[in-house]
Amino acid sequence: MPALKALVIGMALLIVAGLAVVAVTIANRTLDGGGPTDAAFALPPGAEILETALDGGRIALRLRLADGSTAIHVYDLDTGERAAVARIGPDGG
Repeated sequence: MPALKALVIGMALLIVAGLAVVAVTIANRTLDGGGPTDAAFALPPGAEILETALDGGRIALRLRLADGSTAIHVYDLDTGERAAVARIGPDGG
């Protein structure tokens, strides 16, 4: 009987410790990245945004450029820096 009592107490402590880990993890994730991000992007002159897509810390913008071609610009949301450009059309736009 004493062994069973010790086993039950040990499992109860493990449950409490597990719940504490889950609570701390949820709190950290909520506090670290829960707020909105303010970012400014430098678009090419005369560009029109046709479509947007978010993926983690990046945003992809499908643009119609001033010359009528289409391009996709990918920006980092934390820095506002352009991470990639893809021109769409014959011979790259």
